[in-house]
Amino acid sequence: MSDRLGLIEPDDALRRQMLGELGDAGFHAEPFEGLREFLQYRSRGDYAVLVNDETVDVLAVRESLCREGDWLAVIAYCPAPNLRRIVAVMRGGGYDYFALPLDTATLARSLSQLRQAKSPFAAARQRAAQARIKLAALSPREAEVLANMAEGRSNKTIGIDLGISPRTVEIHRANMLSKLGVHSSTEALRMFYEHALLEGEAAVPGE
Repeated sequence: MSDRLGLIEPDDALRRQMLGELGDAGFHAEPFEGLREFLQYRSRGDYAVLVNDETVDVLAVRESLCREGDWLAVIAYCPAPNLRRIVAVMRGGGYDYFALPLDTATLARSLSQLRQAKSPFAAARQRAAQARIKLAALSPREAEVLANMAEGRSNKTIGIDLGISPRTVEIHRANMLSKLGVHSSTEALRMFYEHALLEGEAAVPGE
């Protein structure tokens, strides 16, 4: 990964300021005024995106990228970060969070750590994004069956809980495996858990 960044910053003055600071620190930053422009015109490559979390919803950026089955490091910043918001962003798949003025030396170290761990970290996120797309193709009943399987329930127990016969559960499970393109329940469950990486299901304290 090169030190190439996207920058989503709606404020013209702050955008120019940050571009100057990033350039002085050796980063090549491509500016965008908002999420829509970023998604439409961003370069496809291995780089991170900096997002002003005060004016652009960082979690919406992650959500949009996930829908495309894409992964890149999303780094939030704002003038005065709130701890609860930092926790929410990180649990929602954000890579890092910075206060302004931006500490470019710390940013460089953060991206260096990302480069060093790129293969396992990026691969896990990419699998999770791909899993999300495939799981979205399941019917509501098939998704329920898979969620119950993830809790370790048998076909009989699932059938009782859903008010259907064990044989019907088996049919839904077979259809679910076919749609996911896997050959075993273990593979389907692995996909289910990988998808959970992008969900940020753990509740933020106080919510």
